[in-house]
Amino acid sequence: MASNVGVIPSLIIGLREGIEAALVIGIFLGYLAKIERPDLRRHVYVGTVSAGFASAGIAGVLFAMSIRLAGPGELLFEGIAMLVAVAVITSMVLWMMKASRSIKIHVQHKIDAALSDRRAFSLSLLAFIVVLREGIETALLVFGVGELTSLIEAVIGIGLGLLVAGIIGVGIVRVSWRLNLKRFFQVTGVFLVIIAAGLFAHAVHELQEASGSSFAAMPLYDLSVAFPHNESNPVGYLLRGIVGYSANPTVLEAAAYLAYWIVLILVYLGIRSGRIAIISDPLRRAWHGLVGRGREPNVGAQ
Repeated sequence: MASNVGVIPSLIIGLREGIEAALVIGIFLGYLAKIERPDLRRHVYVGTVSAGFASAGIAGVLFAMSIRLAGPGELLFEGIAMLVAVAVITSMVLWMMKASRSIKIHVQHKIDAALSDRRAFSLSLLAFIVVLREGIETALLVFGVGELTSLIEAVIGIGLGLLVAGIIGVGIVRVSWRLNLKRFFQVTGVFLVIIAAGLFAHAVHELQEASGSSFAAMPLYDLSVAFPHNESNPVGYLLRGIVGYSANPTVLEAAAYLAYWIVLILVYLGIRSGRIAIISDPLRRAWHGLVGRGREPNVGAQ
């Protein structure tokens, strides 16, 4: 039983990312048929397949770098990679919440722009970029999730998710299957941000260990004996892979987990109410303040 529970998070990731890519490529092919240019479909296929190989290569590089590193360097790399994965997951979910209704029109405008210069290469490049973006997201996410379960389970889960996504994508495009995509992205979006919260806390834990800092390093609680998060406890192992459960989180790790949810909820409410500037403006001012401070010596030197 313990050998299978870690597949679930990566399977959901592969399913969602695969369906996103399949939908966009489906829009590509459908629009080309609508404008009576089916002869250009092969260029979409070329871009899609090329992006698939490129994504696999990026995933291989990530895992190879992790294997070659050791000690603090490995912890630092894994922590940073997981932070990037968290940023990718969160921004992707929030973007889909805003753009899901207009994504078809957006893609069609991109195709029109690509075909306006009468170069089929532009269409291949467009398909390549679209699929590569999903592929890079998947590579980052599977690497992050792989740190919470295992590499084998992460790869198996992604493979199964992409396979099911491919079948669903073909069904939507060819057989006109009806799927409530809005509900699908809502449900998987919630699942993904739950994974992201766990990844964020684990990334902070890895960076804390890499730095050797004792700041807030004391365990908030310790359930290692009663309810561990390893293979000896299937339920704890499942929670480890899905929500990032830790049997003995540090104070800093727990604070990071709570902080992630607070920021996410504030951003979500800002998007829903149309008042996202309340959150984004202070962050923008803080960023400009840091950049401005860094430039002050150069200005004075002149």
